Amino acid sequence: MSTTATPHLDCPSAETNPPAALGSVLVACPDARPPAYQAAIGLAGAGSLDRFVTGFYYGGHGTASELARQLFPCQFARLRRALRKRHDRRIPASRVESAWSFDAALAAENRLATRLPSAQHALARWRTRRFDRTVARAIERRRPQAALIFSDVGTEHALPACRRLGVASVLSMVHGDVREEKAVLEREAVEAPDFFPIYLGDGRLDLGALDWLHERRLRDIERSDRILVPSDHIAETLARHGTPRDKIDVIPYAADTRRFAPLSQKRHAVDCTFLFAGGITQRKGIKYLLEAWRLIRRPGWKLQLLGALPSDPGPLAGHLGEVEHLGRVAHSEMPARMAAADVFVFPSLFEGSAVVTYEALACGLPSIVTPEAGSVVREGVEGYLVPSRDVESLAEAMERLGNDPELRASMALAARTRAESFDWPRYHSALIRSIAVAAGRVS
Repeated sequence: MSTTATPHLDCPSAETNPPAALGSVLVACPDARPPAYQAAIGLAGAGSLDRFVTGFYYGGHGTASELARQLFPCQFARLRRALRKRHDRRIPASRVESAWSFDAALAAENRLATRLPSAQHALARWRTRRFDRTVARAIERRRPQAALIFSDVGTEHALPACRRLGVASVLSMVHGDVREEKAVLEREAVEAPDFFPIYLGDGRLDLGALDWLHERRLRDIERSDRILVPSDHIAETLARHGTPRDKIDVIPYAADTRRFAPLSQKRHAVDCTFLFAGGITQRKGIKYLLEAWRLIRRPGWKLQLLGALPSDPGPLAGHLGEVEHLGRVAHSEMPARMAAADVFVFPSLFEGSAVVTYEALACGLPSIVTPEAGSVVREGVEGYLVPSRDVESLAEAMERLGNDPELRASMALAARTRAESFDWPRYHSALIRSIAVAAGRVS
């Protein structure tokens, strides 16, 4: 791999041969986001996973689970579906270090959010710093060759420990550049004041707390030896703000192409169903999607919104009669829901690289996305790239695909092929090679 931020998006097979001997790597991420679990899976498969430091982790079926299953079968079945999201059999249980206090604090924060916001903020900072110290202690104790640290959780203790001990530090940025988000927030507050209160949906937008988080993320960038980003858009934004390009690698995410697949007997006709999936929030560009839909809606066309509405929909209320709201959908139902649509639309204003965009491609959906969405869609091949907040361009792209079943059919085939090129094994190989560069194992 080149040590520059050369885009990988048009050559996903270029990183198929990981180095033979990487050495030991510690992975740190407190939640169950797919790129973190997949990093642990890939490193374990290569024999290089030293520790996976995370939040709550379900150890799998054991004595306690069996007792709960017998005493409370219905409740246990529901609980186990949730627990399975915090477990993967490909990650050796002996390599997992579970900091369950992170999730306990997070649950307490959610209860305090509206009643005692100052207490919530204090608890959030305690939770973040405690996990940071946990990771630092693991690094000091284990002395791995490298540490792969996901956003926000290594700023004060873990990254300085890496520098002090000579451990290569690799930051996985799962979000866009914070300076870009600050600009988005300032613009939306002025130009979309009606939708600004639902920028995060039900999440309370506390600019003071966000400034604290942004400051940590900027220090992460400075203190890491290498930075992994999931899209060219983020790499270009970082470079524009002064991060050396030879410090950045672009490694896109992936979808499970076995679960997410096109409908075998699908026919593209004059009717067209457009699908949006994700949080129905202003950060995802929902205002601009609904405005574009008003320009083009017609009999036989549908716009489906898959995701949770804010408890107070506010400005969304006047649009809900014009769309089909599918609500939250169980994880097991997502592939079928996505594959039943004709076009995927995701006009996000600020993102890392939304995994849902890969899942849509895997289902054979031509996609209309913004550069900020972090998608691997190529203009005119698997869909269209439109500028964020540009209602006319968004409406034009939707209308073009809605009016042309043959174009949709050809792009659907290209979308599936593209998704198959960006699978998790490719992510594993590219990730391992990038860590090896940081650790000095390859040039």
